[in-house]
Amino acid sequence: MFEFLKNRNLIGLDIGTNAIKAVQLREKSDQFFLSNLSLMEIPPEIQDEADPVMRDEMLAKVLRQMFKENKIKIRNVVTSIAGDSVIVRYVKLPKMTEEELKNVISYEAEQYIPLAIDQVVLDFEILGEVEEEGVQKIEVLLVAAKEDIIDQHINVIKQAGLNPVLIDVDTFALQNAFEINYGKTAGETISLINIGAKLTTINILEDGVTHLTRDVAVAGNNFTREIQREFDTNFGEAEGLKVNDGQVLIESEDIMQMEIPKKEDDATRIGEAISPVLNKLVAEIQRSFDYYESSIRKKPVSRIVLSGGAAKLKNLDKYLAEKFDVTVELNDPFKEIIIPEKKFDLDFISRNAQQFNVGIGLALRQTE
Repeated sequence: MFEFLKNRNLIGLDIGTNAIKAVQLREKSDQFFLSNLSLMEIPPEIQDEADPVMRDEMLAKVLRQMFKENKIKIRNVVTSIAGDSVIVRYVKLPKMTEEELKNVISYEAEQYIPLAIDQVVLDFEILGEVEEEGVQKIEVLLVAAKEDIIDQHINVIKQAGLNPVLIDVDTFALQNAFEINYGKTAGETISLINIGAKLTTINILEDGVTHLTRDVAVAGNNFTREIQREFDTNFGEAEGLKVNDGQVLIESEDIMQMEIPKKEDDATRIGEAISPVLNKLVAEIQRSFDYYESSIRKKPVSRIVLSGGAAKLKNLDKYLAEKFDVTVELNDPFKEIIIPEKKFDLDFISRNAQQFNVGIGLALRQTE
């Protein structure tokens, strides 16, 4: 979204809360091939570091180590930001050309961005024309990112000896990855829900165009903290319990008989412990759907596509399908990506696929 220069030979670099993911793709004859793939956990001491300068230095060291260990030669990277450092608005403006909008975007944005315009980096995309009360207007996707957050992100990458050539937004990277694997899905209203460690991104597409995006602070780490309290253990061990034994308790009676283990099983304790967090997440998703249907579009969401590390929780897809009465599936970011079997560990990719949706979407930017 925020372009500093264009270069086709790039690494998609997704710097998350708990892990860093790097993806390199190559394109040949309209097909995409996986060239490089790596995932490195961010040590807890970095996540807990209160001094931002020290944290950035430590994170840059992890990045250098990651590129060295995985023999990644490319230094040009495209990365992304998310959360409250990014503001996304869908606005309707008087009909004008893209060139005319460039000249007035700062003025127009002041009405929609709750920050001083001189403190943000602005970008926009015209989504199309609409008619409102007999007047032709343009529908515009407006994105603003805090300049100091972008500067900090760039600084970490440069400290690692890398060259940040483009900064995107997680939401749009997710859409890129989805479209290359599933197509434009005309006629459908789909919600891409990415449950990361710190944030859950809710993105609603209609006819292949994003019309609503929200980041909510209910995500994987919230589940882990509830497990930590239930088992009176440390965060790392709780994370292991979530990954290995975690499951969501299903309400449907026939599924309960098949899916829920005995009362004292760890899986049941985990399911009960994470239930309050899950209810909060469902409420946030419902709020997004309600706002979309009442204020933006009338066509309800018909399908949910899940990604992110916490999306792998057993029964989560079934649980959301029951709550929202829609089809729910896991987002496979490698569905249409050709993976050389001799070069990559297919079991590793299968186990961790849900964590690479943003990275794949970023790596695809090199083909634009």
